[in-house]
Amino acid sequence: MKQNLKTTISILSLSTVTNITTIITGVIPQLKQSFPTIPTTLIEWSVTVANLSALVTLLLNPKLTEKFSIKAVVVTGLIFSALTGLIPAFINNFWAIFVSRILLGLGVGLFSPHAISLIAHSYSGELRARLLGYQTGLTALGNSILLALAGILIGISWHQVFFLHLLLLVVALLIFFFVPNVKVEAKESKATLPKTKWRLILIMFVTYLLIWGVQLKLPSYFTFKKLGDSQIINWTLSAMNLGGLLAGLSFGFVHKKIHRYTLTLGYCGAAISLLLLWLTNNTTVAIVSAVFFNFIYSYTGPFLVFTSNQGLKQEQINTLSSYLTIATIISAFFAPLLWNTLGIFGTGDVSENVLFLITLLLFGLTVLSISKKFIAEK
Repeated sequence: MKQNLKTTISILSLSTVTNITTIITGVIPQLKQSFPTIPTTLIEWSVTVANLSALVTLLLNPKLTEKFSIKAVVVTGLIFSALTGLIPAFINNFWAIFVSRILLGLGVGLFSPHAISLIAHSYSGELRARLLGYQTGLTALGNSILLALAGILIGISWHQVFFLHLLLLVVALLIFFFVPNVKVEAKESKATLPKTKWRLILIMFVTYLLIWGVQLKLPSYFTFKKLGDSQIINWTLSAMNLGGLLAGLSFGFVHKKIHRYTLTLGYCGAAISLLLLWLTNNTTVAIVSAVFFNFIYSYTGPFLVFTSNQGLKQEQINTLSSYLTIATIISAFFAPLLWNTLGIFGTGDVSENVLFLITLLLFGLTVLSISKKFIAEK
């Protein structure tokens, strides 16, 4: 299906706000000061609880898009998230803020999976592959910009950060005016997925579990090895997001050249860069390794999404998109517990042990991904 430029830009704009729940990560210290009687665990949960509540509407998404349309569900989710996300900008009650974050997650669960499914429904072939690559890159760019803006607004007041949720209204307007209505026809039975697609969902879960391990442990690792202060760490994380953007922009070209070996390239390149990061004591080498890791590893996500969409009927695409999004959210939930548990096994610091273990797992996935049976691509 051919779409005009305004439609394409509007669809891709959705990718820039899918990580809107993370923009208050830098507000945690200020929240601790403002609510000294609230346990730190609960304050940190106010950041992640939106991801958990999003699971509710993610699970309901296939039914909602059947009853209404993708466009209606997305626009409703964006508006609802904008309004609920804005609430903490005007209040000083922690529990009210906590509830607003839960509500925010419900809205995010309505629109976030359709950053992928709108592309899958509206485009085909190599253009779809290229746009899925753009989707990954724009998610990284959007997250980087939102966090940078949040860093500026924190200097004024932590309340100001929540005004960034108003950007969701801009995206809602773009979707409303420029994206065609995509109606998913109801079927006699629930849309089911082939067994090979469930395997890809599992691979997606593991893939994101690994990158969450790196992102969570990288700041501690830099501190442990004295590779840089907090400013250097933050700039490294920012540069890693830009690396993800470059990978997204080049994914279509790379996939056209090497096809299924794009996944192998992602795993192998990430393993080598992570091994170099683990071995070095040089700050420059560590930063370059970290940025390259995120760049090359960012080929894996769009490849798995593109491959998993192949051969599906229209009504199955939404179901798959929701499950893929659920897999990434659950991986974020389990990552801290898993890596902190496994990190105690080893002779080094927890962060050092985790990065080494992930390196070994990535080399293992490299070998497995060489086989056609690994992804069962047809």
